[in-house]
Amino acid sequence: MTLRKNLFGRRLLLATAGAALAAPALAQPAWPQRDLRLIVPFPPGGTTDVVARMVALAMRDRLGRAVVVENQPGAGSTTSAGRFAREGDDHALFVSQIASHAIGPALYRNLAYRPIEDFRAVTLMVTVPNVWVANAAKVPGDVRSFLRDARARPNERNFASAGNGTSTHLTGELIAQLARAPMQHVPYRGAGPGMVAVMGGEVDSFIDNLTTALPQIRAGTVKALAVTAPRRLPDLPDVPALAELGDEFNMTGFAAEAWFGLHTHRSASDAVVARMAAAAREALADPTLRQQLAERGTTPQGNAPEEYAALVSSELERWRDVVSRGNILVQ
Repeated sequence: MTLRKNLFGRRLLLATAGAALAAPALAQPAWPQRDLRLIVPFPPGGTTDVVARMVALAMRDRLGRAVVVENQPGAGSTTSAGRFAREGDDHALFVSQIASHAIGPALYRNLAYRPIEDFRAVTLMVTVPNVWVANAAKVPGDVRSFLRDARARPNERNFASAGNGTSTHLTGELIAQLARAPMQHVPYRGAGPGMVAVMGGEVDSFIDNLTTALPQIRAGTVKALAVTAPRRLPDLPDVPALAELGDEFNMTGFAAEAWFGLHTHRSASDAVVARMAAAAREALADPTLRQQLAERGTTPQGNAPEEYAALVSSELERWRDVVSRGNILVQ
C-alpha cells in the first residue's frame, strides 16, 4: 500500500511539474491576433504609397491577416515617425525611408524620435535611383564637361531639387562636395515644379527620382546626364553611372539611392520581428511582385532585420557628414 502511494505521489509530482513547464508556452498567444497597420508617412498616390500597398497586399497572404495602409503625411515623414515612436503596438509597421531615418535626423536636432533606438528594423523593401537631368540648351556637353565647368566657375552652375532637405537636395550637395565643383542649389516645392523649371531653362539641371524623371527623358524634353545607382540602369543603358567618372571627380564606387523599408516598434519581441520579416521577404521574393515593382522604377530588395539596421546606421552617418561639411541649414 505504501509503495502504491509513493508511486502515485511521484506521478502526481511529475505531472504537476510538466504542466508548470508547459504553462509559459501555452501562455504565449499566437501572432498576429488581429489585422496589422502599415503607416505610410506620405500622401496617397506617390511611389512610397504605391510600393507600400503592393507589399502590404502580398504580406496578407503570408500572415493570414490584412495589412491596412494608413497615410499620415507631414513634415517630410518626420511627424508620423515621431507619433509612431511614441506608440507601442506590435501589430503596426512603419514605412521607413531615407527621409525619416537618415536625412531628417541628419538635418534636424530636435526631432521627436530617435531613428535607431526608437524602432526595430524589419526589412529593406526597395531602392530607387536618382537621375541627374539637364536642359540641353544650357548644358550642351556631357556630365564630365558640366562638372569641369562647375569646378572652373564655382557657384555659377546650379542644380534644382524637389525641396530643401530632400534626398535629391543632399544628393546634389554630395556630388558637388566630392567633385570639388561648387554649385548653387535651387529648391522647388516638389518634383513637378522642379522638372518644369529645368525643361523651361530656369535652371541648368535637376536631380529627381528615376520613376518621375523617366517619362520626360524618354520624351526628349530633358537630357539625362548620369544616374546615381552604382551601375547603369536597364531603363537608361546609354546614361553613365556617376561611379564611372572615377578618380577625377572622386566618384569611384559612388552610389546614392532613395530607399524604403519597414520598421516596427522597439517594444516588439524578437519573435514578432522575425515573423514580420519573413512575411515581407517572402512577399518581395515573389516573381510577379518583383516585376511589378521593377516596372515602377524601383529595385526590389528584402534583407534580414540586422542587415537593414546596419544600412540605416551607415546612411545616417553618411548624410550627417554631408550636412556638416556643407554647413547645410534648412529653415
